[in-house]
Amino acid sequence: MGNIILKITALVCAMALWFYVISLKDFQLKMEVPLTFVKLPEALAIASKPPSTVSVTVEGKPLDLIRLQSQKQSAMVVDLHNAELGSKRIHLDAKNFVAPNFASVHYIEPDNQYLFVDVAVDTRIERSIPIKSNVSFNAAPGYVIVQPPKLMHEDLMVSGARNALTRIIDVPTDSMFFDSLKASNTFSVPLVTEMLPPFVTPSDSVAKIFVEVQKIKSREFKDIPIQLIGFYDRALNSLSPQKTTVVVTGGAKVVDAIHDNDIELFIEYNRFAIEDADSLAPTIKLTLPSDVDRNMSIKAVLVRPDKIKLIKTKTDDDDKDEEYGI
Repeated sequence: MGNIILKITALVCAMALWFYVISLKDFQLKMEVPLTFVKLPEALAIASKPPSTVSVTVEGKPLDLIRLQSQKQSAMVVDLHNAELGSKRIHLDAKNFVAPNFASVHYIEPDNQYLFVDVAVDTRIERSIPIKSNVSFNAAPGYVIVQPPKLMHEDLMVSGARNALTRIIDVPTDSMFFDSLKASNTFSVPLVTEMLPPFVTPSDSVAKIFVEVQKIKSREFKDIPIQLIGFYDRALNSLSPQKTTVVVTGGAKVVDAIHDNDIELFIEYNRFAIEDADSLAPTIKLTLPSDVDRNMSIKAVLVRPDKIKLIKTKTDDDDKDEEYGI
């Protein structure tokens, strides 16, 4: 039993000595670190697409290297406070390497080649870019969306290099679907800003879309007159009935705002001959405010009765013709 304890103690001491000796030596480690740019004048912007990371070799104590790699606290930093318009190749060396709290770790420049990064700088501008909605909405049964969904702000302000911004056509939203809506609401939808060129800054990350939803309602409008229009003898031709009931179905607020004089019914006289019929469905003209979308807000307009007869009044000559069998 005593021999086993002695052997374990010896093994632990040997390992501790080995770790101590190893910790005194410096080792090299190759790793990927972020490439960042700082102090660029506000009137300028990066117009190229430099890599987001670079591969570097660093040297330090083993434990420091392990901690540095796990904590990801290092970077290659490029100071652009003296930047000018145009393209420039920048040499990256030890002065660009930053590793806060790891003073013993330093950058090792390759023996066979230098590390470079190409950067193009252009004038910074701001531009208003159209937002493209990729969002669909659907009302719940018994409800209707009365207007096309409206972007609260149809454009997005972006800032960046002039030649980068001129290539942007629009900024899309995420593809989303909202179902079973029962009330009006404003929805916040993420913008797909990942599609923007590098170093282009959007003024917002979401788009707001207003959707107006109303409960479906049917309403009757009684004694709406029907007009017979065209060229005909008004003394001999008339419609029966001359007034009818119109039932309008649609968004409750839209239907409630309709007045009797907003509804016009008429039949073209020549239609009776063209369609060879003595009764026809009237044409319906429903006048709504200019800001109301009829196709979306009105679901149906029905006339009761659905067909109107053409009545021809007999003259004295007609009676005589019938009397003599003509």
